[in-house]
Amino acid sequence: MGKYELDKLSAETQSAMDGLFVINYESLRQFETGEYFVLFGRGSKRVRNILGIEREILILGNVYADQQARSIRFARRLINESDGRLESTLCVIVHQDGRGNTKLKRWGRENGLAIIPVYTSTGILPRGQELERLLSYEFFTQDPFDVTGPVASDAQFFGRRTEAQELARKLHFGHIRSCFGIRKIGKTSILHRVLVEIKNNYDATTLFIDCQRDDVFTLDAAGLLCSIEQSLRGLRESGQSYAEVNATPFSGTTAEATNRFQAILEQFDVPVIIVFDEIDYITPSNGGAPQWRHGFVDFWRNVRAAYHAAARADRKVSLLVSGVSSRWFSVESIAGVENAALAFIPEEYLSPLPRGAANAMIRSIGGMAGLRFEEDALESISSFCSDMPFWIRKTCSSLHGKLEIAARPITLSAATVSTMLDDYGRDEGAALAKVALQHLFRVYPELRGAALSLLEDGAALPPNLHRTLTRYGITAANGAISGTMMRMALLMIAEEQPIVDESSDSAEGEARSLMDEWAEELAAISYRRNVIERSLRSIVINFLRVSALSSKDGPSAKATLLAAVNQKRRAELEPFNLDLIAEKLYWLELVAIINKHWSLFERIFGDKAVFNRNAEIVSDRPDAHAKQLEPSDIAMHRRALQWLDERIARV
Repeated sequence: MGKYELDKLSAETQSAMDGLFVINYESLRQFETGEYFVLFGRGSKRVRNILGIEREILILGNVYADQQARSIRFARRLINESDGRLESTLCVIVHQDGRGNTKLKRWGRENGLAIIPVYTSTGILPRGQELERLLSYEFFTQDPFDVTGPVASDAQFFGRRTEAQELARKLHFGHIRSCFGIRKIGKTSILHRVLVEIKNNYDATTLFIDCQRDDVFTLDAAGLLCSIEQSLRGLRESGQSYAEVNATPFSGTTAEATNRFQAILEQFDVPVIIVFDEIDYITPSNGGAPQWRHGFVDFWRNVRAAYHAAARADRKVSLLVSGVSSRWFSVESIAGVENAALAFIPEEYLSPLPRGAANAMIRSIGGMAGLRFEEDALESISSFCSDMPFWIRKTCSSLHGKLEIAARPITLSAATVSTMLDDYGRDEGAALAKVALQHLFRVYPELRGAALSLLEDGAALPPNLHRTLTRYGITAANGAISGTMMRMALLMIAEEQPIVDESSDSAEGEARSLMDEWAEELAAISYRRNVIERSLRSIVINFLRVSALSSKDGPSAKATLLAAVNQKRRAELEPFNLDLIAEKLYWLELVAIINKHWSLFERIFGDKAVFNRNAEIVSDRPDAHAKQLEPSDIAMHRRALQWLDERIARV
């Protein structure tokens, strides 16, 4: 029964895709416990242009009512085994799972595949233009930039594959390495990649210590040493090659724990690799674990002693330390005690992506959503994001959500993306970067003042601070702030420290009071104007939509809106969807649209001449220039705003 249904669905798929694809290969295959039909199809010229493909595309299908991740694994294997015959980042999956579209797209993103799911509950597929629209919609609506967890697959691991492989090789040979960097720069991704490289290519025993776990950082130095020893002993007895530390409280002394740790290291014939992630939690920076203020030095002094003892016994032991702050591994003493971690754990950083790798990432992932970028657009995005991979993904995810699906595939220029980048920076990007910087400054406070000084022209920094800021990606090699998001975040942090003038001079105080009163008046007018402008945008877009729906043969709401602006602005706004276009319209453009389609808005505003007169008064913003205003001018603006507010409130 299953094979018959699968044959039937395969035949239906080939029939439905006739005219869109030429099927050059077909078979029924089994993978793990599942059965699939497999088709290789070459798209028509139109389909190749829409999807941005040149090679054949894999079309996979099954009749299961509950899709499993093995479908993606099977697709990836078929693509890898095709020796370049199939498109490497695209696959169509025909299925009968009512919830399958979302699952397949998500699993595909995690494996670097743009999955175009085709759901059928009856076994019958749409045909012709309807199927073409379905394929295009499912392809372009997914967001391949939206990866929230660590990245490990080859298709998503940009610019750092060789770095991870080299790090794994050095750890196998008994090196001590570190990986410091600002939050979300990719430390966890490269760490996971290193662990996979070690597991697949080397004979070694690996112990992973996630220091952010409550049961780990609440231990003291002796407790953590004992936990590491007990976990290694368990690996030795079981013969397994990998484990995460089992945190175990210990009532003995640090010396006892060290002796046991040293003894177990000497029992391994293969390299022992100990990996510390989120190391900041077991440093003096963690105010929630006061035992590490003194215990930090004790811990690393005894780890160093055990490491040297293992070397004397001809045993290979490697350490990898990953975290945000390198501060506690670079100071000579802590609380007056010699720092045992200095010169033992090297200062090595995971810096932002090289510009070429950042651009390649945007180009490759963007292609999975029908977004193509001119070279200057790639440069603009990478520079804006300081080449930080996570920031790039979040920024491009925002761009993806604001671009019209029906217009894809679309090629974006620097001019097109520049306004969207500015908007994203103000709305989300600066806050995202600010969180990363605040965390860095909390665990490495010495960098705060140095970083904020970059906002001043001609600021000079000591070479060591300049070098550290560059390694963290805050500055470029030339000493300038590395990107727009970074600058916006620093400005936000600087604004949180207002300079308070304590002058007691009464005349100055009175002048300041008058200025504050004037500023509050202008701020109130500006606020009311912005509220009315947002309401006006909503009214315009909704009325145009209703008008378009009521006229089957008339132009779309987007076409109607664009027709009311000049040709230059029309070209700038064309790539965006209707909601984003409305957000980008200036006050005068909103007024022009209302005038052009006055019949739609007459019942709201009544007298056209009165509407235009009040709109003109509001357009002459008193908060946007320095001209002297009389109280009568303020009253006039208030009356105009009140008139518009009352009309809009009727809707």
